Amino acid sequence: MDSQRVLDVRQMRKTYGDIEILKGISLSLDRGQTKVLIGPSGSGKSTLLNCINYLVPPDDGEVKLNGVIVGDRNLNAMRAKMGFVFQGFNLFAHLTVLDNIRICPMKVKKVSKDEATERAYLELDRVGLKDKAAAYPAQLSGGQQQRVSIARALAMDPTVILFDEPTSALDPELTGEVIRVMKNLADDGMTMLVVSHEMGFARSAADEIIFMEHGVIVEQGPPAMLFSSPQQRRTADFLRVIAEHA
Repeated sequence: MDSQRVLDVRQMRKTYGDIEILKGISLSLDRGQTKVLIGPSGSGKSTLLNCINYLVPPDDGEVKLNGVIVGDRNLNAMRAKMGFVFQGFNLFAHLTVLDNIRICPMKVKKVSKDEATERAYLELDRVGLKDKAAAYPAQLSGGQQQRVSIARALAMDPTVILFDEPTSALDPELTGEVIRVMKNLADDGMTMLVVSHEMGFARSAADEIIFMEHGVIVEQGPPAMLFSSPQQRRTADFLRVIAEHA
């Protein structure tokens, strides 16, 4: 395996009832890469992220993180290396921002409180919210809450971060602050797999765009290729509709 390969997903399949959501998806991420998954609702993008992290167990397929197969025996250890940023923030309402960020390093990685606190402040500064450490989630805007959830993922020192439509629950005016943080992470070399409809982010930050529909990868390639000369008609149709509604 390539020494730069961080994430390797092979033949991922998932069925709900009679509906096959993922039909043998394969993709990989090298260290420092950002790949953006796009496609219509129901195409399987979010299910794919959930299966990669085993929040939803796949029916078939294999996930390797740094060359190690993810499975029942090492699931918690592997999850600790995969940050996950959800659509709905998933912050603990009864904890302050600081405690939301330092609880996982302390509980999962057994990091000391002092070390976890130092790292939490570092990551809060990184997302521009160091002054909100004592606040509670309900006192923050949606954009601020999502930036806290990104800081929480970063505090675990992950190998890769999975983003599941991180701006879909936000008002348009709050989207920009989250996108700026994500763009900075990409520029800093964080390895990221992002489900998003934010084409500006995809165009400027992605090393590769993956267009999914009906549980398969229709087309993938660098942004310049997909946006200027997509090879598949379905890709072109989707991007045209997105552009019309931008």
